[in-house]
Amino acid sequence: MKRNFNIHDLRIFYNVVMTGSTRQAALAMHMTQPAVSHAISRLERATGVTLFDRSRKTLRPTEAGHYLYREAKHVLDELVRIDEALHSIEQFGGHGLRIATSPALALAYAPDAVRHYLQRHGARPCSIDVESSVQVLSAVDTRRADFGLGAVARDNSRLCYHPFLRTDVMAILHRAHPLAGQPAVAVDAIPLQDYVQPLWSDYVVAQGDIAASLRLRSGIQAHMSLLPGTVRAIRGISLVNALSASDIEAAYPELTARPLTTRQWFDFVLITRQEDSALDLTERLLEALRATAQTRRQGAYADTISLLPASGPA
Repeated sequence: MKRNFNIHDLRIFYNVVMTGSTRQAALAMHMTQPAVSHAISRLERATGVTLFDRSRKTLRPTEAGHYLYREAKHVLDELVRIDEALHSIEQFGGHGLRIATSPALALAYAPDAVRHYLQRHGARPCSIDVESSVQVLSAVDTRRADFGLGAVARDNSRLCYHPFLRTDVMAILHRAHPLAGQPAVAVDAIPLQDYVQPLWSDYVVAQGDIAASLRLRSGIQAHMSLLPGTVRAIRGISLVNALSASDIEAAYPELTARPLTTRQWFDFVLITRQEDSALDLTERLLEALRATAQTRRQGAYADTISLLPASGPA
């Protein structure tokens, strides 16, 4: 059976479910409450299903209502994406560059890489968003982002993974910390009361000799964006990838980085959708990512940051 309904009514329905009442939805959408109620009735007639249980005082979606709400979110998000792309094409002759990056690369590296790209290839609309590693994959898969950056599992067949960077794990610690006097830090020697643990939502387990690191447990946890300030505040220590360590050391003079006595590392990839993997834009962005990483390969970072050769998408 063909079901005809308009997008405006779908948007009103979505807001009613999201806000919990026709009154709140009317306020949010600058409409009258009767107009909202009429839109819901039109949508129910058009779809042929009851979207709300009206047997109680509260407005609760039926099973069909819950399903339509989930689908409506995808439809409305896609409409926003299309509208933004059309606006960008109208203004700049092409849609904007949308990048989702894991927190591990977001401190300074990802913005610097985008700046390098824009300087070489001309200005264009660009957005960078920070997502957990799992969300980065989802953002590219659902077209909320054109590209993703992260050290992620490569198990989504709809996506392509372009390796470009390997970074060793390093200790980042306050210069007044006792271990700062050591040329290299043994993970087993890190006092638990001084350790700031990166939140697992954005911390992917490293490769290599990680047994001692997995035993580290701390009562202090911090998102990557807050980790440097937390280490500084408690004069503590944490473990991060070498690229993050380089950016942290440059921004926080009270902190310093040390290699570990055992080797652990992350492999970072540029994530694209399968149909976009061969685009010239992908190659140009990979060049910018490698060139920006190369600028960090100074001093101790010459041995802990390495560029991975172009080997085709995985």
